[in-house]
Amino acid sequence: MTFSPASTAFALGTTAVLMAFAARGGAEALGAHPWWAARTGLVGAPIGLGLHALARAFGLTSPRLALLALAGFVLAVAAAIVGKQRFVASMAEDALAGRFWFFGWFGVFAMACLLSLTLIARARRT
Repeated sequence: MTFSPASTAFALGTTAVLMAFAARGGAEALGAHPWWAARTGLVGAPIGLGLHALARAFGLTSPRLALLALAGFVLAVAAAIVGKQRFVASMAEDALAGRFWFFGWFGVFAMACLLSLTLIARARRT
């Protein structure tokens, strides 16, 4: 499958916006740990871009990809929220909960990027 220059520009622009959101404190404001909040978007959004390109290359249709991305987003948000709550409640003793909080935020940005790109592609009918 070939990608048009316009769809590539939209994909890169959307990814850059999500990365900038995280770098400017958006992830921290939403509940990510201040120490690594910016990295969640700087790493997660490009992962979402790669997943979108891979899914499009394999011919996954927009409605199915949107449903998968939405389900992944909901699961990542749940992992981040529950992980944070359990980690804080354990007074930083529950390392597994800390990992769910940490990796959950990477998943949030990856799935947010994948979902955004899928919805944009659907709206543009590409």
